Amino acid sequence: MRQIYKYKPYLLFDIMDTICLSLGGHVVFKKNGVNVNYINKFLKLIKDYVGIYKFVIVVGGGYASRLYTQPAREIIKNNEVLDEIAIAITRINALIVKDIFSELNVYPNVITNLDDLRSATRTSEIVFMGGLTPGMTTDSVAVLASEVVNSKVMINIGNGSFVYDRPPSKPGAKRLEKLDHNKLVEIAAKYDTREADASFIFDLVASKLAKRANIEIRFVNDQIEELRSAIINRKHNGSIVKN
Repeated sequence: MRQIYKYKPYLLFDIMDTICLSLGGHVVFKKNGVNVNYINKFLKLIKDYVGIYKFVIVVGGGYASRLYTQPAREIIKNNEVLDEIAIAITRINALIVKDIFSELNVYPNVITNLDDLRSATRTSEIVFMGGLTPGMTTDSVAVLASEVVNSKVMINIGNGSFVYDRPPSKPGAKRLEKLDHNKLVEIAAKYDTREADASFIFDLVASKLAKRANIEIRFVNDQIEELRSAIINRKHNGSIVKN
């Protein structure tokens, strides 16, 4: 019997529900390359839950994306092309993490559309995705994936774990431990520039999609035990968005 059963009274999801995790690219890929140390810890944690839950893991671009898109802006003026470059990098990152997870029952390909996601989750316990389409961040992909697999909670893993009412670097920025979807949409509307690889904790489209579907969002940082707490519905160090 898996160790997880000692946490059963706290479980956030029903047995064999699918959990959608938005794995930030800046967690996966740092300036010095692939963050193998984190990915191995992430793998070890997910192993504890395989057979209890299924997982859809949407991987972002992070520093690897910036290596391409920032210099490319000097010569490429078409944002759709820049988005396509960023999407390609997210899929490369997803492929790397998927390969590290190869000992588990992982779907063999990185998913590139929602129809394939529907069928993949029927046969595999873990499914990886990157970006889907220009103009849409992996935040939005993760929310749509949550809708497809009927998950009412999505866990967002990034460098930061709190939503602020303005950029944290600005004077007077207030940390919000709990907020509703309307507030998240309001903040995202101010600070989501819609530029390729823009930096914000959760984009406007994703915020509106989460509000529409009433999907609870739990933000965690790159500390593995914080992710565990979010999965088993214990108090964690991060913002929670719900109505």
